[in-house]
Amino acid sequence: MRSLLTLIIVGAIAFVLVAMYVAPSQPELRAWYLRNACEHLDKASPQICAPLRKAESGTPT
Repeated sequence: MRSLLTLIIVGAIAFVLVAMYVAPSQPELRAWYLRNACEHLDKASPQICAPLRKAESGTPT
């Protein structure tokens, strides 16, 4: 049971880290996160999807 809980937590952390660091540079992945995940991730913190929105608008980092 502890292993399953650990796996779920690690998966959630990986999902957020991909949104913040990998997806902004990958157009298809960025579009998927913006379309499907940011609605829910913004409830946790608006800062998670901020890099995606910045990359989508073309603003340099």
